Amino acid sequence: MKTIHMGRRSTSAAAGFVIAALLATPMAFADDTGTPSPSTSTFGASTSTEDPGATTTTGTSTGTSTETTAPSTTEPTTTEPTTTEPTTTEPTTTDPSTTTTTSVPTTPAPPRTVSATAPTPLGSPVVLRVGATGWSVKDLQSRLLVVGRTSGTVDGVYDAGVASALGSFLRGSGLPGDGTKLTAEAREVLRARSASPVVIPATSSGGTVKELQLRLRAKGLWPYSISGTYGWTLGQMVLAFQRAQNLPQSGVADRRTWSRLVGLTFTPGTFDRYRYEAGLRPHLPTLASLDSRCRTGRVMCVDKATRTLTWVVSGKPTTVMWARFGGPGNETREGTFTVSRRYEYVVSNLYFTPMPYSMFFSGGQAVHYSSNFARIGYAGASHGCVNIGDYAQVKALYFASRLGDKVVVHH
Repeated sequence: MKTIHMGRRSTSAAAGFVIAALLATPMAFADDTGTPSPSTSTFGASTSTEDPGATTTTGTSTGTSTETTAPSTTEPTTTEPTTTEPTTTEPTTTDPSTTTTTSVPTTPAPPRTVSATAPTPLGSPVVLRVGATGWSVKDLQSRLLVVGRTSGTVDGVYDAGVASALGSFLRGSGLPGDGTKLTAEAREVLRARSASPVVIPATSSGGTVKELQLRLRAKGLWPYSISGTYGWTLGQMVLAFQRAQNLPQSGVADRRTWSRLVGLTFTPGTFDRYRYEAGLRPHLPTLASLDSRCRTGRVMCVDKATRTLTWVVSGKPTTVMWARFGGPGNETREGTFTVSRRYEYVVSNLYFTPMPYSMFFSGGQAVHYSSNFARIGYAGASHGCVNIGDYAQVKALYFASRLGDKVVVHH
């Protein structure tokens, strides 16, 4: 009786395995994509991890067994980034006597689509618009003024006047816009049209930079030492001057800025002290700016007002040099004279001082080199002679001059 019951249990178990296998089989073909769907085993089994193709065996106490094949392992398929079609995994081929194996389908990356409504590139960005205020607007106004588009007072306010002037400039330049907005493109075009040549580059050093520093100091914009070096701070002071004078804000000493600065710190026909203090030679004057007596022939034109001597040949100024004259009680005589004596080297018989390259024109008064003038400048004075402190210049003048050349001393 016990044996019969055990046999029935074995038969029931075997029937269960068969039914389970039959139920699992159609599920493998339920996916109409052509890829087998995964199935899950509901039986406890011992699985070998040594061989991916090993089978799982389940048995009963009667020795009856049902053999099923474990799912085959497939290598993952690498999907190219630009491929939009899904990759199909081939099913693993197994022995026909075993059950059908299943594999997990590879999920392809979703295809990248390009929107038909993608934004188009924008135009040149807007940097200023109506209602803006500040230094940038002031720069815009000053540049419009330079190119002949009057926008009203240069006050740093982007108002209707600025918009009108800018609109006129844009139309004349073939640029889009009505002037209510300033784009980066329009700003660059305006800067190019209103640019002025640089006269003192930011990489400069020496006397010209000293002159710039001295002139800025005269306008209260350079409280530092006169170094002759063009650094960042000097550039900022140049920019400050441009802003104060309603000039285009280039930040460099261009011709327009330099002319304005010189015009504010020097009066033509007077002594240019800042140029002298910078160690620079005077600017060569035009013939028209000279005394009328100096415009013909060979003339040493001595101007007490500008403290210069200009050498003129046949109506053409050829060279100019700083000159020092006699002090109170020893004034240099004024008038028209001629060179009566010339000495390459002579010593004063009154003051016992060397007088190299002397060209006498009025008694004991002569044009000559003065080491004292070269050393202390205008802190001293002569005893009536015309002192020249530039050795090379006075030497060249001596060898270029002749007896009988005219000397004009005027104030």
